[in-house]
Amino acid sequence: MQAEIAVLARRYGRPRAVAHTLPSLRFSPLNRKRDGEVAMAIRRRNGLYLLQTKGTYPESTFRLPTGGIMRGETIEHALLRETQEETSLDVEISRFAAVLTYRAPNTRHVFASYLFILEEQGGVLHPTDESEGITGWLEADLNTIGEAAERLRSCTGPWRSWGQFRALVLDALKDALARRS
Repeated sequence: MQAEIAVLARRYGRPRAVAHTLPSLRFSPLNRKRDGEVAMAIRRRNGLYLLQTKGTYPESTFRLPTGGIMRGETIEHALLRETQEETSLDVEISRFAAVLTYRAPNTRHVFASYLFILEEQGGVLHPTDESEGITGWLEADLNTIGEAAERLRSCTGPWRSWGQFRALVLDALKDALARRS
């Protein structure tokens, strides 16, 4: 995986490495025996970024689209496959923004999110994989991305760990965008 990350860094820019310690890795999506996911920061032609929600999420909760990397699949292939499944948009990879790694205390298992900034090139926004359960989209600027991260961090009950986890990739995106400004 490190060799693949090095190739992607040469092509799309060196990603910022961000390490997080989570209280547990025993919640979805980390407990699916996967090692990583891709996170898609899709910049629309109007300059805003797509966030999604699903019918099962707490009300008014939006996050970046993400998708799992299948065994034997490259990060770039997963990124383009998942983007197509979740959005149907034609995109161009603009930047490899961050690699977020997550570890829980007293465990060797590490999970990673590979965050890419993509530029919309065309297509009509709609999921091709209906099983994704996407029920809405939000076009977000830098402030709205920060607000979405705070909303995720404020999730309670069984959504608390999930919300805190999902906020981290939004934080990384906000940081990457702020560094470019």
